[in-house]
Amino acid sequence: MKTFKIKTQNHLILGIIGALKTCSTGQGIRIMYDLKINRGNYDTQIEFVRKDGKDINAVDFFMLGYIVGRDYNN
Repeated sequence: MKTFKIKTQNHLILGIIGALKTCSTGQGIRIMYDLKINRGNYDTQIEFVRKDGKDINAVDFFMLGYIVGRDYNN
C-alpha cells in the first residue's frame, strides 16, 4: 500500500495535526511522508504518501493513533 487516507471529523483531525507537529512519532511521520490535507466544513481528509515510494508501515499509524487518542483528543 503506497497511500494512506484518514477522513474524519475536524476536531479529530486537529488532534492528528497537533501530534504531527509536536510529538516525535508525528514529526518522524512528517519526515517520511508527503501530506495532503483536503479540508471540509465538517470533516477533513489527510492523505499520506511515502516520499521514498516504499510501502506504508502500518505500525507508524497505529502508534500515531495511540498517541492522538491518549494525549491529543479532548
